[in-house]
Amino acid sequence: MYKNLILLGILSVSLSSCIGYKEPTKENINQLKEKSEIVSHIEIPDEWIFDRKANSRSISYDWVNDLKTPQLETLINEGMLYNADLIIAREKLTQIELAMEIAGSDLYPSVNAVANTSNNLVSNTHIQRLALKANWEIDLWGKNKSSQMASTSSYFSAKHQNTLLHQSIAGMITKAYFLNIAGNIQEDKIESYIQKSKDLEKLYAIQKKVGTANALDISNISAEIISLQGYLEKVKNANTQSKRSLELLSGKYPEGKLATQNFFNPAGNRIPESFPLELLENRSDIQASHFQIEKAFYEVQQANAARLPSLSISSSLGSAGSNVESINSLFSNPLLKVGGGLVSPLFNSGKLKKNVEIKNSQHKQIVEEYSKAVLNALNEVESSLANLHSIEKQMTYTTQAVNELKNNINLTEKQIKVGINNSFVLIRKQRDLLKNEMNLINLELQYRIERINLYMALGAENFIYS
Repeated sequence: MYKNLILLGILSVSLSSCIGYKEPTKENINQLKEKSEIVSHIEIPDEWIFDRKANSRSISYDWVNDLKTPQLETLINEGMLYNADLIIAREKLTQIELAMEIAGSDLYPSVNAVANTSNNLVSNTHIQRLALKANWEIDLWGKNKSSQMASTSSYFSAKHQNTLLHQSIAGMITKAYFLNIAGNIQEDKIESYIQKSKDLEKLYAIQKKVGTANALDISNISAEIISLQGYLEKVKNANTQSKRSLELLSGKYPEGKLATQNFFNPAGNRIPESFPLELLENRSDIQASHFQIEKAFYEVQQANAARLPSLSISSSLGSAGSNVESINSLFSNPLLKVGGGLVSPLFNSGKLKKNVEIKNSQHKQIVEEYSKAVLNALNEVESSLANLHSIEKQMTYTTQAVNELKNNINLTEKQIKVGINNSFVLIRKQRDLLKNEMNLINLELQYRIERINLYMALGAENFIYS
């Protein structure tokens, strides 16, 4: 009869457990987000709201894919496998996953084996005991369940942060790759210009012998060659360092000998004029912040439950033995105990109440951090779009300037041949051409990097390439 009563009691308590536990609904989370003080002062432009329900899967990424090269894709794939930061992050994520599993174990009984012996030095008696002890805290108010779900939300937040790290590494590899290509183009451009200057120096040496050039002409071109050679060395060193950076990001030894192409692939596909807000909501950092809100929701629930009484059931099954005649066999005296305990906090100087207030404040802080993440995402998209439009205009003007300077140099060279101009003017114009060509190379680089920035700001679906 007592056994039946005990089983009935355990069953009734189990059925009524987690009375205070609640799941955070989508409506509850959205209401928390809308109460953000940061959001209350922000007005989303009409074009974002209009496109909010647009299907993000219908957005074309050809404007990013046309930057693709087989070598870049290989480097990104290697980086995803061998980058040191990603390997370390993978282990950290594994630790968080294991911690999540540990948090769930509090919902179930714990069983321990106990073996001990004691000796009475006065009477020369000893007692031995073997037992199995089980203890189960009934999760009456959902404290342990909330702890488990908080740990689960923390795991998913960390998982999205891990995805963000993968995206960031892929973006860094892509930018370093384009930086190296720009360095190769600059090296070729300067070397070509130095060779032309040396050819001009030889021409002036011949002209000096026949009296159509003087020592000043030769000195000017020689000084220009020396200056360019120093600049070329600077560019080569910077390019070698960018190769080392690219090798390190992709998990290779940074020897600075990685060979990349010396031209940019055309970036012909146009960037869409607008994007659905869903893209930003699916960003890894925003998703990570969302799960942090859920985690804080559970932690508030857990803190409230900690202020209420806790109920636990314990039992032990074992046997005892002794050298005393009445207890002469270890297995002849079986022991079975079943009991329960109720613990309720009475006085702790308001610690538990203050802990609830802290968790509520942390919850509000995380909601504000989510709003800040959304605001930063909007800023990154708007800034990248503005930069892209500006760079396109700068490239148009710079290209026009380069073409005009080339035409001007051709006219100047013709004037020198007939003796109505001099080498000093030609060198100055060639130097201006080199500056504009180098500026155009930098603009081409910035244009591609800004496309990657925009892609990252929109969530970098499938990292950089699918």
